[in-house]
Parts: sequence; structure tokens; C-alpha cells
Amino acid sequence: MNLTANKNSQIENVLKQVEENNIEFIRIEFLDYAGVTRGRTIRKNRLRAAMEKGVNFSTAIMSFDVFDEYIPNPMYGANDGDFFAVPDPETFAILPYRKNTARMLCDLVDVDGSLWPGCPRGALKRLLKELETALGGKLYMAYEQEAYLLKEENGKRVPADNSHCFSSDGIDIQEEFIQSFVYSMEAMGVETEQISSEYGPGQVEVNLKYAPSLKATDDQVTFMHVFKQVARSQDLIGTLMPKPFSNLAGSGLHVHISLYNEEGDNLFKDITDQKGFDLSEEAYYFIGGLLKHARSLIAVGAPSANSYKRMQPGSWAPAHICYGSANRSVLVRIPEKRRERRFEFRGADGTCNPYLLTTCLLAAGLDGIKNKIEPGEPMDVDVSSLSEVELLEKGVNWVPRTLDEAIDALEEDTILAESIGREIWEEFIKVKRTESIKFTQYISDWELQVFSDRF
Repeated sequence: MNLTANKNSQIENVLKQVEENNIEFIRIEFLDYAGVTRGRTIRKNRLRAAMEKGVNFSTAIMSFDVFDEYIPNPMYGANDGDFFAVPDPETFAILPYRKNTARMLCDLVDVDGSLWPGCPRGALKRLLKELETALGGKLYMAYEQEAYLLKEENGKRVPADNSHCFSSDGIDIQEEFIQSFVYSMEAMGVETEQISSEYGPGQVEVNLKYAPSLKATDDQVTFMHVFKQVARSQDLIGTLMPKPFSNLAGSGLHVHISLYNEEGDNLFKDITDQKGFDLSEEAYYFIGGLLKHARSLIAVGAPSANSYKRMQPGSWAPAHICYGSANRSVLVRIPEKRRERRFEFRGADGTCNPYLLTTCLLAAGLDGIKNKIEPGEPMDVDVSSLSEVELLEKGVNWVPRTLDEAIDALEEDTILAESIGREIWEEFIKVKRTESIKFTQYISDWELQVFSDRF
């Protein structure tokens, strides 16, 4: 079946599901560079046209920051016309928590139907094809998200419960939320492998089942929406914010990466590995690329000012650029050998755009493989316990300590710029610079209290 015939078949299948399930409204959605979901809701009689030609949006919407304000010196202005959001039939999902409503994720195309250069999901699809062709296999990913459930109490937001890490008590307390969340995710085609109470009270960790990279990334986008919506329906606040409380654990996002051929062989596995981790040469080169581009990857994966309040030494969040086996103080972790061979990037959080994160991880890994970048020696100690002298001796550098520092690194990373596309790279940097300035200028209650008392 050729591509046109296959697309027509997919469109007809979606339209059939709409009729069979009495769907009246369809949400057409995509993520901007700030990680905010944008979209429109259309009626079912407009769906065929949307899937064939797209739904128009002003290109300027990509030049808004997380505060929903238009940034200074934007790339896209009032005179720059539209792009068109084309729903991907494979992402059609009925929203179990909304009446007669479905959702579709989109690729962004230009007026002539070609991929719009500023489309994050399109950049991922393009780079994924290049990487899988180069490696002769299919790349799989699994997203693992930590998040808090909060409630309003005396005008303040506090943890929804006082549960302990990995306790059954926390799961019992939030049973209604957890079961509704899991059932909703499954109804939308996303499988959760496990859920547990995490380190902080009211904090949970959700492991999504591994899938081909594009599907895994779409699944993470679904997670971001469903977690908040189900919490809201139960008068809770679900947040993926990296560090909601200064005295409690932060919430990270970990991405597991593996590679298989058509026969099901793990191409990142090699039992003759001299380091003893059973990893292939390509796996080490991929890790080498992740470490080489680590500082700029963190700018994309941890793109908020709040992100850098989480990545502190001794916090179980990565504060140093290194890798190791069964070591949760490193940036790239290799699981124990009894588990299937893969590795895990730990330098992201829930404020990122997952499409940009996955694209940049692939770009860094591809650079590592093409240029045979060695990752150096693995770390087998808690890196946060090392002195500055010991870190220097081992060649271990810090992750960026602020958003500005991370963006500085990204601005110098021409390889990522060319891989994800100059338009995306430039506008992402401008959006994040603008957000950083706004955070710097904000006066908190704590700041007012301290300085008004002292001076």
C-alpha cells in the first residue's frame, strides 16, 4: 500500500471511530517551544478537511513564552502568515474524562503542504529516520515521570497527603486518582507499567511502557495532559513542576533508550563488553554524545528557572556530567545487568517539550556514533560526595547551575542547532531568555521578608 492510500485508510478509520463513538468535538493539539499545549476544537464535520489540509494558526503563536506573553524581537510576527496543524490519525484518542470529545496530536505544515521548519514533532520524525537508517535498527524509549498531587489548604498549595516513599499507604490514599488516571491512559492507548509513591509526600512516579520513539514521546505528551486533567476532576492539583517545595524532593523526568533490529535483537547489547556492562560499542558512543552535549541537552530538558533548584548535589537529581551503572547520582545511568540493556538520561523534568527533548537526545547520540565519541570511565561512587579536586581529577564537570548558564551552552551548540533546525533553535533560545529575565525580576514573599528585615 502506498503512502497516499495508507493515509486515506487511516483517515477513514478515524472517521469511522468518530461515528461509532458519537464523538462531536475533536481537539487539534500541538506543543509550542515553551512546552505549552496549543490547539483548537473543531466539530466532527470539519475533521476530514483538517486531516487532509490542516487547521490554520498564526506562526506568531510559537513566539509566546510560558507566561503567555509575546517575546521581544520574535522570529514570527503579525506579517508572517500561518502554518497548518495536520492531525496525525495514529494519535486519535477519545478523552474518557470529557463528553463526546477526542484528541489528535499534530504535525505542522507550510502553506504548500511541506513540513513547516519550526515544527518540533516534524523535527523529531526527520531526525529519527536519519538515526534509524544509520544504525540499522528501531529506537525505543520509555518516559518515567515524577509528579506531585497538591491540594488547596488555607489559601496555600500543599501536598495532597503525607505518604512515605514507596509506601502502599500513598497508593491507598490516592486510589481514586490513580485508578482513574491509569484507566484514562489505557483508554487513550497508553500503557503504564508501574506507579509508586515517591520520595516526597503526595509525590508519585509513573513508568510508561517502552515504545518506538515517536509513540513514546506522544505518550509522554498524553501523560502531561491526563495527569493534570484527572487531578482537576477530583479537586486536586497535579503538577510536573520540578521543585514545588524547597524542603521536599523535586520531580524529574527520566528517558530510557534502547535499540532493536527487525529480528528483535538488542543492538545496544554486547556480552563481550570489556567494561562489564554488556553494552555495545554503539551504545557507548551514543552515551558519549549525550555527555558531550549534556549542558545544552539540559537546557532543552530542564528549561525553567525552577528546574535548577532541583538539580543539586545529594538530592538524587543529577548535578554532574558523567555516567555509571546502577548509580542514581549520574546524568546517564545504565541499569543493572539483570535488566535488558539500555541506558537512561536523567537530566530532564516535566517543564520540557518532549518532542524537542527526544529530538535533541537523538541528535546528541547520532553525533556520538558518527564521531565515535568515547564516554570515558564510568563512575561507581556517589558523585555528590566528591570534592572539587576529586571531580577535576576524574574529569567530571557540573551541570549548568542556572537556566541562563544552560541556555549559554545551547547557544554555542551548533551541532544541535543544525540537527533540530535553526529556526527552532533560535526561537527556543529567545523564549527561554525572556522567561529567565522575568523570573529574575520577580520579587517573592520570602525575598521581601528577608531583605525588609535586614535593611
